[in-house]
Amino acid sequence: DAPRRLLKFDAPCNHILEILGFELTNDTEFHPPGIVRVAGEALDADNPSRAARLAQVRTSLMFRRLERARQELCVWGGQVQRGVPKEERQAVLEYKLATDALATLLGAGGYAQRAGTLTLLVAGGGEHSALDDAYRQLGVPDDAADALVAWSYTRLTEEDQSADPVFGASARARFDSLVTISAARSSDELSALVANEKERGLVATGAIRAACVALFGEPQAEVDAIASDTMREVFLARLAEATAPKAKMELAEHLAVLGDAKQDAALKAYAANVLSTLETSAEIEIGGAAGVAAWKGKVDTWEQLPAGLKNIGNTCYLNSILQCLFSILPIRKAVMSYGDGATWNEGAQLGRRDGGRLLTKDEIGVALKFVELLKRLFEALISQRVEGWAAKKVRKSSGGHPLASNSAAVPPAVAPDRELADMLLLRVNGSGPSNASSTYAPAPGSQQQQQQDVDECMAQCVGLLVHALPPASLMDSSDQTGDLSGPDDTWIFQLLAGKLELTTERTGPSQDGDSEKPLNEAFLNLNLNIPDETADINDCIDAFFAPSAVAATNDGSSSQAGPSADAMDIVDSSQLVRRSRLRDAPPVLCIQVQRVQFDMATMRAFKVNSHLRLHERISLTPYRHFDGAAAAHSRRHELQQRLKAVNEHLRMLQVPVQTAANTSDGAPVSVVSALERVQAFMTGVHRWADLDAAQPLLADLPESTAALTQQAAAVSSQVSEMAAALSQARERWEHERTQARSELDAIYADVPDDDMAYTLHAVFIHSGQTPEFGHYWVYIRDYDREKNLVRWLKFNDSNVSVVDASEIFRDAPRPGEESANPYYLMFVRSEDLDATADLGV
Repeated sequence: DAPRRLLKFDAPCNHILEILGFELTNDTEFHPPGIVRVAGEALDADNPSRAARLAQVRTSLMFRRLERARQELCVWGGQVQRGVPKEERQAVLEYKLATDALATLLGAGGYAQRAGTLTLLVAGGGEHSALDDAYRQLGVPDDAADALVAWSYTRLTEEDQSADPVFGASARARFDSLVTISAARSSDELSALVANEKERGLVATGAIRAACVALFGEPQAEVDAIASDTMREVFLARLAEATAPKAKMELAEHLAVLGDAKQDAALKAYAANVLSTLETSAEIEIGGAAGVAAWKGKVDTWEQLPAGLKNIGNTCYLNSILQCLFSILPIRKAVMSYGDGATWNEGAQLGRRDGGRLLTKDEIGVALKFVELLKRLFEALISQRVEGWAAKKVRKSSGGHPLASNSAAVPPAVAPDRELADMLLLRVNGSGPSNASSTYAPAPGSQQQQQQDVDECMAQCVGLLVHALPPASLMDSSDQTGDLSGPDDTWIFQLLAGKLELTTERTGPSQDGDSEKPLNEAFLNLNLNIPDETADINDCIDAFFAPSAVAATNDGSSSQAGPSADAMDIVDSSQLVRRSRLRDAPPVLCIQVQRVQFDMATMRAFKVNSHLRLHERISLTPYRHFDGAAAAHSRRHELQQRLKAVNEHLRMLQVPVQTAANTSDGAPVSVVSALERVQAFMTGVHRWADLDAAQPLLADLPESTAALTQQAAAVSSQVSEMAAALSQARERWEHERTQARSELDAIYADVPDDDMAYTLHAVFIHSGQTPEFGHYWVYIRDYDREKNLVRWLKFNDSNVSVVDASEIFRDAPRPGEESANPYYLMFVRSEDLDATADLGV
């Protein structure tokens, strides 16, 4: 193979590579152990020149440093070994020592590790296992945390420069490694990633081998070389030989695997159709009852988790929205009633308006088709959950059924109808995070489309639902606009839309407080900015309703002028101030966290990944009045302002200092660290100047230079005082921040039980460093009224799991997951919870 070319290494890295058996030539190329090139000529392992070169390495300074580190680790290892049972001592502490030393020198320590893993490796002298190869393929140690393994897999996929980085040989090798590690660890996080990768068309080598054995009787070297028609013929022959329904369904699943392996959309569709037919024709008698209806009232929804939704290509955000719509009971009941002739405009009668114009018959037809497909999806979600519960009960009572093989708590995932997805996967120029990354690519054969932002897709869903309503439920005859700028009395807008009252007035000592006529503005979601890196959801709402300065135009009207100003920070000089209050709050309050901003310098969008602290309950009572939050809680405002100042102080302490006092690798350090290093350096200079051996040298220096060395002690003392003062200030500010945040939390926790109290129902998460790439999932609150129990469910495409509430309500992000943060929130009025939020059947 041609030698790989690397970036220029420094001398220590070259030494380390040589110690490991690699040989560098021309300072740009390295060759693996077993081959040494001298002046471009390859030498075998027995060549004496190789031994001479390695002998030079062993006498190098770096090798001696490594040997000293190894000896120190051996001493430490001996201390640890004394605590190990005698019969087990031989099996540990043999090869980990050198790797620890190398990791320390390379700066590779301190990575996130799995909880409870052993830091000592069992010595091995034989061949590497498949698990060892899997870790090596992904470039992670075997004790790396699950999140680090997933990150490495995703990063390798993004950086793959092969001809086919998504479905090629390198992609399959990575996926095989991920499957191996996930199976060995029984990791929920890695299992979810494996499931997502399977949905976008990746298949493991083991699955391909099993499919070939099932259909052809033996593994096949080149699956791509087998024609699809041949596979269909062999499949039909095997299908005719099979008698049990379960065996037939397994054959169809094997054919689907080969369709994925060949990237043959037609073969996959054929296998899916056959499998659907087999599932429909297999008449599963559940406990002697007929169908899903007989079991609906018997399902223990706390024990049987909901079904997930398959990712059919760039649809993770859509799946999250569909699961959330299903959980809103008024929407689910209305959708399930489609066809009754009362709730929806099944007759496609003209008369409904949108934006001042009448909808056409075709537009109404599209909206009705959307409701019909949505009903079909909701029915499938209910059926999968009910059948999963019923099959589990039958298996317990009668020993099982040949088709009831999936006994997991989560029923099989449902695939959204392609037509339903296409209605919402429109080409838009939105600025929100995209899902079109290499890691979450569209399924083979599907049309590549630019995905929408979550709030855009939610607005489009609401618009289609409104268009499908009959003309009789149009807004009152006095207003014919039909859009969000005017009143709308449809039940959908009454459920989801609220109203703001906006007013603009001139302030200042010489002004009378003249104000414009209040303007009413409807909203489907509140767009909240994140005021700082330690923001609380209540801080964001306060900032939204705080007065803001506006600029007056030549015609006397006003326009927004820059960022919002705080209610108590508006200066007394004459200016226009825009104020807002919540006139009508909807039963379901949607909040868009404005994470995507635009950098005017680079002319590019970027994502704000600041952490956002959430609370289970919030109160909107103060925002019924102009400046309500500031007027009702002056202490709250004082704490927010102090937090803002303290956070700015602490941020400045972390600003890199671009001076010579940098780390050895050129990375900048903060001001406190820089001062501490300067102090240590000056102390060393002073001690050196006091040495007897240095006196002759100092005597030969100019008098001014020698005097400077004598002043090193004074400089060291002054720098030390400054560093100590900053360190003390940092401790004081951190303590003050903790105290202020605790007091604010106590204020926020005081939520009165009135009609403005809201409970968090859903949290949409976007994981990704930039707006262009990433993945969505959603957490939804689940409440069992009979048992009076609350839990949170994570809907990550096909994977549905119960998570601890701390995963949603945490003070800081998990290490390595800083880019996974709340992007869209849904609150439900607390007094309407029972009638509004429900994940049942």
